Amino acid sequence: MTAPTPPAPSAPRLRSPIAPCPDVVATAARLGADAGAVWAALDEFDAVLLRRAQRRRVDVRALLAELAARDGEPLDEAGLEAEAERVCGQEDQERLAAELRRLATPDATAIRTARDCSDALLERCCQAAVDVLATLPHSLAEFEPGAERRHGAARAVRDGLAKREAEVTRLLEEAGWWRRRGWRRELAGLHRDRQAAEQRLRVAAARVAAVRARYAQRAAWLARPDVARVLAVGAAALRALAARAEGGAATAELAVVDRPGPDRSRAGRAGSGSGSGACP
Repeated sequence: MTAPTPPAPSAPRLRSPIAPCPDVVATAARLGADAGAVWAALDEFDAVLLRRAQRRRVDVRALLAELAARDGEPLDEAGLEAEAERVCGQEDQERLAAELRRLATPDATAIRTARDCSDALLERCCQAAVDVLATLPHSLAEFEPGAERRHGAARAVRDGLAKREAEVTRLLEEAGWWRRRGWRRELAGLHRDRQAAEQRLRVAAARVAAVRARYAQRAAWLARPDVARVLAVGAAALRALAARAEGGAATAELAVVDRPGPDRSRAGRAGSGSGSGACP
């Protein structure tokens, strides 16, 4: 008599992780940025990602219309819109599945249990994990290099102006009366330039703080036990489905998972004990 198959975990009802959090305020303070400017930078980055997704949908729709016209089977507007939505939705699912593989590492017990689950149950586990990941705010890692570079450049300009301003202030104090007019004029220009550089530095710092705050938001969200369990279960199910599709790869993968070593301590980072008593 076989043991009953455990039910697939349902995606937990989770609140949006984009609510205001202390991480934004703390990160802004460390970089000398205003918390409001950090939230504005977060909105700006998210708007860039949203516009990119919208452009992608428009491009997909145009491509589908071109292909349909070439095949002599033109679609109506509603049909094109529905098909474009389906294609973009499939792309999102694939992106989230790849993110699931990267973020969650199931333990050996979860992988062993997944081998005994049906394909339908494994697919439900994967879908539950993907649905949870869909509530996670997008990573801003792609913006980090540019934000760090601009912040470093703005800080270098500000520091250079501040240094020159201090030098001119000293020269003004030491100069005779016949030279002070020129030093005062240069000092006033340096003061204006430094203030403008300070403003540019605050804007650049807010963008860096936004990227770092998003890292903290995502890390806090992924560390939640309910989220970690669903992701670990989904990652194990995804591995099992991939192994079955490749044919016979499950045994080899399990042997790697069972092999002792220092890296195994990371296996449960997506949720310790998530494989015992759960599916997969």
